[in-house]
Amino acid sequence: MRAVVFDWDLTLWDSWGIHLRLMENTAADLGRPVPSAVDIAAEFHRPFRQHLVWFFGSRPDAESEADAILEAYLTHYYRMAGHRNYLYPGAASLLQSLRRRGIRIGIVSDKNERFGMPELEQSGLAGLVDYANFKTDARPYKPDPEGLRQTLDALQIAPDDALYVGDAPQDMVCARSAGVASAAAMWATIDYDAVLAQEPAYRLHRPHQVMAVVAEANGYGGGDAWVRHLPWPWRPDADNPHDDQDGGTQDPTPISSYGEPPPPSPQHWPMAARWRGRSGELRLSPEEANPVAPLSLRV
Repeated sequence: MRAVVFDWDLTLWDSWGIHLRLMENTAADLGRPVPSAVDIAAEFHRPFRQHLVWFFGSRPDAESEADAILEAYLTHYYRMAGHRNYLYPGAASLLQSLRRRGIRIGIVSDKNERFGMPELEQSGLAGLVDYANFKTDARPYKPDPEGLRQTLDALQIAPDDALYVGDAPQDMVCARSAGVASAAAMWATIDYDAVLAQEPAYRLHRPHQVMAVVAEANGYGGGDAWVRHLPWPWRPDADNPHDDQDGGTQDPTPISSYGEPPPPSPQHWPMAARWRGRSGELRLSPEEANPVAPLSLRV
């Protein structure tokens, strides 16, 4: 495996919480009802303009109103989100470790490059990414594989030497159509069942597990043993993953199917950025709690 290509939103960049706030503020500006997190998640698969019109237009297909709705949303976006870093914990360390191993890194996202490129710059990841392919008018939306194929061509990587990591069903379909192995970013998805229905090659519950997939594919050995040097972003103490926020220790509670948590409730999406501390904490299986234990990550 010579390259890992990532989706951006809800894979590397935690845009879910801020999107809910922006939708609330946009609704207030336009005098429309505030949509629920469940309803927003159900329509999140739509292209962004259509997504906004669906909730705030006089009709779900009122495209003529899209510019005004988008302007209202963007007014709050630039004020609230335009200068902040919303990377998932562990995302930067993951990309740094991939680079150290000589793995090429790409991004294929349906976020308009007008927003995606500035977010990439403010994230601090731009220097680690070999090729970023955000949405332009010239490229179709996923699940069309054109964007992924363009990115692999730019990276000079064959499809069977790459992994595509994303949070949405269309990411899995896109990867399959391009002949690329797919990995579901379960730490971030809001389409839990729909993603698994697309039968990704891997289901990953922490960003660092991408490293174990690469290690397994390239024969580095040890699976997660290779990534034990990485920060443990969902624990306060990287050296002791059993340490709790208050300094106490706790035994992990086994959870089924390779440490797979139940689908979280909407207020806990995305799960890795929300479930912390003793209250409502995501417990790890014994295998996940010990980062030096080999793991089989294939579904």
